[in-house]
Amino acid sequence: MKKLLILLVFLFLSDTVFAYNRASGKLIENIRVRPMVAFVLFEGCANYTKIYLTNDYYKSMLSVALTAAAAGKKVEVVFQNNASCATTEAQIEYIDVKF
Repeated sequence: MKKLLILLVFLFLSDTVFAYNRASGKLIENIRVRPMVAFVLFEGCANYTKIYLTNDYYKSMLSVALTAAAAGKKVEVVFQNNASCATTEAQIEYIDVKF
């Protein structure tokens, strides 16, 4: 029984570690666009995150961010390289709009 309890504790702790690069239920407060990069500030985050505008996927991600911000929709965002919105200029992996 103790082994099962310890296993469950480690499972919950590992879920917290893997979820660190994810921010859920965030509003987009500001978007700053430069020639090849867009910076996005999410509610509750101290630092801007970035989207490089180097291909159609990233340009579409910026479009989704702009649409969500204009509609006042909450988003879930996942960052690359296990970064978080506490990381300075973390790169966004994807944005999921909550409808």
